[in-house]
Amino acid sequence: MGDGVVQSRARGTDAADSWSDAPTRASLQVLAEGAATLAGFAQSAISVRRGDQLEVVATSGPELADLVGTWLPVEVLEKELAKADDWGDLRFVPHERVGDEVLEYSHVPDLDPVAGPDGWHPLDLLAAPLYDDAGELRGLLTVDAPVDGLRPGPHQREVLARYADVARSSVLLALEREVLSERVRMATEAREMVRRAMGESSLERVIAACRAAVVSSFDAVGMWLSAFESDGTTSSTWFAEGGHGRPVLDELDEVLVRLAHRYWADQYVAHFSASRADHPGLEPEEATQMLDFLDSIHIGSILFVPLGAGLECLGFLALSRVSDNQAWTEVEYDAALDIGRDLGRAVANARQRDAERALVTRLRDLDSYRSELVSTVAHELRNPLSSVVGNLELLEDETLTDHGRRSVESAIRGAGRIEGVIDDLLTVAHVSDPDAAFDPVPVDLRQVVLDVEDECAHAAASRSITLTRSLPAGSLLVPGRPDELHRMLANLVSNALKYSEDGSSVAIGLAVDGAAVEGAGDGARVALSVVDHGLGISEDDQAGLFREFFRSRNPEALSRPGSGLGLVIVDRIVRRHGGRIDVDSALGAGTTMTVTLPAG
Repeated sequence: MGDGVVQSRARGTDAADSWSDAPTRASLQVLAEGAATLAGFAQSAISVRRGDQLEVVATSGPELADLVGTWLPVEVLEKELAKADDWGDLRFVPHERVGDEVLEYSHVPDLDPVAGPDGWHPLDLLAAPLYDDAGELRGLLTVDAPVDGLRPGPHQREVLARYADVARSSVLLALEREVLSERVRMATEAREMVRRAMGESSLERVIAACRAAVVSSFDAVGMWLSAFESDGTTSSTWFAEGGHGRPVLDELDEVLVRLAHRYWADQYVAHFSASRADHPGLEPEEATQMLDFLDSIHIGSILFVPLGAGLECLGFLALSRVSDNQAWTEVEYDAALDIGRDLGRAVANARQRDAERALVTRLRDLDSYRSELVSTVAHELRNPLSSVVGNLELLEDETLTDHGRRSVESAIRGAGRIEGVIDDLLTVAHVSDPDAAFDPVPVDLRQVVLDVEDECAHAAASRSITLTRSLPAGSLLVPGRPDELHRMLANLVSNALKYSEDGSSVAIGLAVDGAAVEGAGDGARVALSVVDHGLGISEDDQAGLFREFFRSRNPEALSRPGSGLGLVIVDRIVRRHGGRIDVDSALGAGTTMTVTLPAG
């Protein structure tokens, strides 16, 4: 991949566990694949900065799978970026400017340079450096091997810029999560009632679960908690025995926020009352203001506890007593500070969940944009194609020479193939759209098999291929969409016929596991298989079967026409129906495709 993807000197760490958590790695893998596919590149990679090195954490393209976990010195990359052309969020270094040092760390794709000023050279570098708000390099998105062999145009750059923006958010969020994870390590002596509450799903539920126990264990009458949000605002909750009204702290907010930050830094718990009004950072007039406030709500003393995680203050907790006669003990100070650490962790987790929900929304929006873009392009292609086909059909009615008629017929066949690709694009857009409605109805898979068999019988007979079926005696129902399940099986059978030799056979099988055919109970699964004895699929090709526009590297398979979308459609339909697809194949030994769906 030109100089955009490092191939490293690995540092001996396990690539699967070397960076962040599994969901984050999976989301970056989706981003890498989406950036390559939608922008028209065969290869892409996302790297994350670790000290003075960049580690590859996600790749797209079978040639790059082994690069995950490899490293590139930041200094080497920055030298290359200094020579780059500035394309907004992207940086492009043409091959003639590439330095020798970066080549030592680079994977160069096996492709021939395209002649002309817009042709792509194997050593060209196209990257999107990912910076944080302070302008520090934190990661890198790179692409290589454009499908059309040309440098990207404005539309491709725009798509890459969108992916780069989401990749930046993902990388920064994951790095922040790593830091927070270290900061919020639970103290071994934290109070058990708070630890049990930490299992709740939100900060509000944590407080609701533990507030009564905290107030009771400290022999307090009330508890005030304020959490500092990431946008600078404060959210607060109040609990008091007897259901007393919530006090208004507006006049004290600025003072309390300042004290919370200072006391978290000092790991200091303040017992504040008329007899203990002198504390670090509290001016005399502020102390008087606080005493007046406490007197107005009939509180004699409070234990003021900062909340935080690591070095960051995330709020404060105030426990109240009616009288100052009962002293707060050192044991209570230590326990309160432990609880402050645990509740700080709850605040940090709530922040993290909010950020993750926002990222999921952005990824979903990007997926919807992708489906909408594909659908729009397909529709825009269909209109002029209809005009072309119509005019070609008019020409068929004209008096033409034999050569002219053959040319028109060839053009009509070509237009038909294009129309098939457009239909596939529209289907992919529909079944991939996360917002597309999916309203399942009972579908008899037995009837689907019979319909597809009839549909494909002529194609099989024309090549002397025997098409057989093995079906249960009765109806076999699954919840789904009849048209989609028909399309799924038709694609599988068509593929099997296409890659089979003349005179061979293709078998369709349908069975149910875990329950009888009639009245299948909960948990029953239906297995639908298509078996051929054709070319087979190599292990390397099997890894990319369900990616858009993937074509086998087997020359014999490449000689047979196809859009590279048929199995993508199958995979998306199977997933929409809550099933899975398994491939059992070896090069030259035929293929078995098995779709497993929930029975209904």
